[in-house]
Amino acid sequence: MMSGSRKNRCLRPFAWMLLLGAAAFAAGCSTANTSGGASANHIGASGQSVPGWVVVPTGGTHAATATQNYIADGGSGSCAECHGADLTGGVSKVSCFQNPAGCHHGPVAGWTAAAPASQEHGNAAKRAPGASGFASCKICHGSAFSGGGSQVSCFPCHGVSAPHPAAPWLGSPYTHSDTNTANAPVCAQCHFPGSANNPANHPAVPAPAGTPPGCFNSTLCHGEATVPHPLGNAWVTTPPAAQPHGNAAKTTPSGSAGFAFCQVCHGAGADFAGGSSGVSCYPCHGANAPHAAAPWRASGGSTYTHTNTVETGNADVCVLCHFPGSPNNPANHPAVPAPGGTPPGCFNSTLCHGSVGATHAVPFNDNTHYDVTTSSFTGACGACHDVSAPSTKDGPVCSTCHVAGSPLTDLNCTSCHAAPPDGGAPAGAAYPNIAGAHATHIALNSAGSPISCDTCHNGLGSPTLNHYNRAKSRTTPGDAAFTATYDAETGASSFDNSAALSCSDVSCHGGQTTPNWQTGTLNVNTQCTSCHASGTAQFNSYSSGDHNQGAHQALGCLVCHNTTTLAVNHFTALSTPAMEGPASATVGGGSTFVVTYNPATGSCSPTTGICHGTRTW
Repeated sequence: MMSGSRKNRCLRPFAWMLLLGAAAFAAGCSTANTSGGASANHIGASGQSVPGWVVVPTGGTHAATATQNYIADGGSGSCAECHGADLTGGVSKVSCFQNPAGCHHGPVAGWTAAAPASQEHGNAAKRAPGASGFASCKICHGSAFSGGGSQVSCFPCHGVSAPHPAAPWLGSPYTHSDTNTANAPVCAQCHFPGSANNPANHPAVPAPAGTPPGCFNSTLCHGEATVPHPLGNAWVTTPPAAQPHGNAAKTTPSGSAGFAFCQVCHGAGADFAGGSSGVSCYPCHGANAPHAAAPWRASGGSTYTHTNTVETGNADVCVLCHFPGSPNNPANHPAVPAPGGTPPGCFNSTLCHGSVGATHAVPFNDNTHYDVTTSSFTGACGACHDVSAPSTKDGPVCSTCHVAGSPLTDLNCTSCHAAPPDGGAPAGAAYPNIAGAHATHIALNSAGSPISCDTCHNGLGSPTLNHYNRAKSRTTPGDAAFTATYDAETGASSFDNSAALSCSDVSCHGGQTTPNWQTGTLNVNTQCTSCHASGTAQFNSYSSGDHNQGAHQALGCLVCHNTTTLAVNHFTALSTPAMEGPASATVGGGSTFVVTYNPATGSCSPTTGICHGTRTW
C-alpha cells in the first residue's frame, strides 16, 4: 500500500486484476473449480479460468473469494498452492504482481494521498476483512508489512515499522478509532498485552489466555471498560431526557460520532446486531435497525425523530436498508428512483424521499420560508406540514426546529428561544434557550459597547444557512464565531463548544481562556488578572512603571486602583484593542491606601505615608 513501480505496486487489495495465461497455469494447477466459486481452484477442464473469474476493474469472482480464502487458510494454501508462498508465480508460473494486466490494481488517483485528502488505501485497510481489511494488505505486502511478494514495504511512507502512521494515531491527522474491530487479529501481532506498542498499563488486566483478539476485551490496548463512550444510563436514556447515544449517532460522521462509528463495534454493513462488542442495537430499539421503530419521527407521534440526522456521511449507512423499492421505505418512496451511481442523500431519490417531493428547495433557507404567515401556511405549507405533532403528513412539523412556539405567532427568535436566550418559559432552560452568560454580555450595551447576537455569533444567526442547519440538526451546545475585531494580540479568537464551553484569544478577555459559558463566574471588579496579564503580550497587558518591581509586584490591583473610577471607561469600547481611560485615571482611593496620582509629574502619593512618600511611577 506504498508507492512503487506499476509492476510491483499493490494498490487495491479488493480488486485483483489477474489475467491468467491458460497454458502456463494449466501446467501447474489444472484442478476443477469448486462449486459456487468458494475456492481458489478456478481452472476448468479446458485449462482456463472459469468465466467471470477476473473482471476488470471489479475483480470478478476472484476479488469476492480470494482474500477470504487467503485469510481463512493463513496464506498457506489455496492461492499459495499454485502461485507460491509469496504469490510471485510458484508452479503456475503466473505472478500475482507481474502479469499482462499489470498489478492487482494499477495506479489509482489519490490512493496514497496525504491528509486531509481522501485516504482510500487507509480507508480500505480499516474496513471489515473480506475484500478489504488489514489482512488483505498482508497478501501483497507480507505478514509483517515489510514488502512481501510485492516488494513494497509499508514502512517508508508511514515513518514507522507498522501498517499505519506513527503514534499517536488518534486524529493527528489520521485516526485508528474508526477501524473495523474485526481487524483485531492483525493488530494483535504488535499490540498484545505487555507489548512495547501499547500505552503504559494498557490493558490494566489482560484477558484470559485464548481470548480472541478484540479492541475492548483486554487482548489489545484497551480493557473491557475502555469503550469510546459512557456506559449505562449516562449514555442510553429514556425520553424526554437527552439522548446522548442517539444524538452522537445522528451527528456528522467522525472518529467519535455518526452511524458508521457505531458500526465499528456494533456491527458492519446493514448489520447492527452486536459486532465485536456483542451488544446488539435491536432489543432496545424494538426493531432490527440502529434506530427506533417506525414511525421514527416526532410528527408521527414518536418520542424520537430522524429528521435531525446529519445527512452527509450518515446517508451512506441509511441507504443500506432504505434504498428505492426497499420494504423499509413508505409505499412509492421515492416515486422516481435516482439514476444509477447517484450518491446517497435524503432528498435526491436515493433513499425514502424524492428529489421532487417538496415544492421548495431543501434546505428551505430563503425568505419565503421565514416570511410565512397563517394564511400562506394554510394555502401552501399545510399540505405537507403541521405546526406540531402528532401529524400524518410527509413533511416534518414546524416544532422540529421551532421548539418554543409556533413560528406563525411567535415571530423571529422567540419561536425557538428568547433574544437573548434566558432559560425561561416557554422554551425553558434547554437548548436553544440556555441562559449562560448572555445577560451579562448584552448588558454591556448600556456602557456603549456594540454588543449584539452577531458580535459573538458572526455569520451564524438567522437567516443564515448555518443557523438553519444547526436548528434542523439540534446541534448542542451552540457555537460562536468572532470577527477579527475581537482577536487578541496573540492570535485569532475561538470558542470551545465541547465540555469546556470557553473562549480563547478574545481581546476583551485579554486573550486569556474564559470561564465556562454556562457555569463559570467572573467578577470583573476583583478578578483583574483573569483578563489583564503582566507584560506586553496582549493589548491590555500592564507593564508600565513599577508594576513588576519590588513591593508593588506583590500588591493586589485594588490597592491602588479604584473600581468606581475604573467603571467609567472599563467596557466602553470592547471592539477596539486600546485600553480606554487612561488607566492612570483609576488610581486613587484604593482599598488599602488612599493614593493620589499626579499625571503631570507621573507621581503618586499615598496619603497615609505607610508604604512610601511621593514617588515618580
